[in-house]
Amino acid sequence: MLLTAGFVQAQDVVVKGNTKVNTDFSKYKTFAWAQMDETAQPESGYYIYTYTEQKALPPATKTTRTTKSANKTTTTTTTTVTAPYVYSYNVIIPSTNLMVNTAVKGAVSEELVARGYRENQVRPDLIVAYRVLERQAKMKGYVNDVPTMVTGGKEVRTPSDTTTHVLLPGTLIISLIDSKTSEVVWDGFASGLVRDNAFITEETKIKEAVHLIMNEFKYRGDKVNKVD
Repeated sequence: MLLTAGFVQAQDVVVKGNTKVNTDFSKYKTFAWAQMDETAQPESGYYIYTYTEQKALPPATKTTRTTKSANKTTTTTTTTVTAPYVYSYNVIIPSTNLMVNTAVKGAVSEELVARGYRENQVRPDLIVAYRVLERQAKMKGYVNDVPTMVTGGKEVRTPSDTTTHVLLPGTLIISLIDSKTSEVVWDGFASGLVRDNAFITEETKIKEAVHLIMNEFKYRGDKVNKVD
């Protein structure tokens, strides 16, 4: 977790990114914007989105069953594999301030384009959503963004990896959603973006906040897959 002091007056800003395990980010080249629900407002303590936690993957298990009928013996082997990690999202809340929305969308677009992604509203690979929260909320995430590796090169999250982030008033959340599966494959947030008890409205500060969040996103949409 990155702490940035003095971002807005003396307020600390907490920045964090979360990546869906076992995701091939090299297949994502284009993005489009999600339709925003401007009427949705979370109550205090509201969970921004939920996901099904997956325990550390055990090795695939095989069960062998032998049956006999007349002079014939039949052996059947069944292989059981743990279900994949599942994410879901349930609310998209932009800012009620039009200037803030314009600044956020402009800054996020610049960050994605700089990483080699192209905007395509017709057939995008990724759907981009963001939320501006002026009240406290909660969000499930991870202690860090480095998953546990198991046999076969698969990534998993163990119960000890997961945590619940308490988002302070003045939080910007950016989510990238797979357009085919509707799964959140990455999200990041900056919490504590306030001035005079209200979400910041200065364009330069919003751009800085978006830049801090997108620094947690380590992928590109062009031939270079990783951000240096």
